[in-house]
Amino acid sequence: MQTTIFNLIVDIIVILEGAYLSFAMALAGWIAGLKGGEAVTLVKTRDGNPRGMAAQMFLAAAAIIMTAVLFYSLWIPITGNLSEENKTICKGVGLVLFALGVLFTLWARQTLGRMWGISTSREEKFLPDHQLIDQGLYAIVRHPMYFGWCLAVLGLLLIYWTWIVFILFVSSLIVFYKRACREEDILAARFGEQWQAHVKRTNFFAPWIY
Repeated sequence: MQTTIFNLIVDIIVILEGAYLSFAMALAGWIAGLKGGEAVTLVKTRDGNPRGMAAQMFLAAAAIIMTAVLFYSLWIPITGNLSEENKTICKGVGLVLFALGVLFTLWARQTLGRMWGISTSREEKFLPDHQLIDQGLYAIVRHPMYFGWCLAVLGLLLIYWTWIVFILFVSSLIVFYKRACREEDILAARFGEQWQAHVKRTNFFAPWIY
């Protein structure tokens, strides 16, 4: 009975925090940026101009549906010999990591303010008056939002031990590492010596580690 209640509480926390990150922060922020012409577009015309809002929203909706189908199809438990007690311990540790990852991401997002924007694997968009943020979490690590997301997904993996979450964790590490490297080159070109000084004071991806 106690284990069932604990599992229910964990599921509720994960659903609420995950929904907030995915929809209230990421999706809503991207839509607001699109309306203001400050967000990266998902689909463009042949001459490189962004398509209209309807096309962008259609592609975003298709991506959400595809993600839901993948989660449903690949929600396959990773087999193991953990006892129920150890599974509960893993869930507890996973919940802590997930919550820390979410808090880390939200703190970084709050620090960025209007300098925040969702990039893609092909494009990064800056504001005309873009500034280099080097305070808050950005005083110790250069890509705290990516680290927070990966930490949260690691927590999910410990909670649920399914193949789709494992795939999500590995792909998140690869995608965000490559994206962070690309952003480093762009920021170095834009901010020059200011960026180089920032690099010397901070870690790349994980605070105090790397």
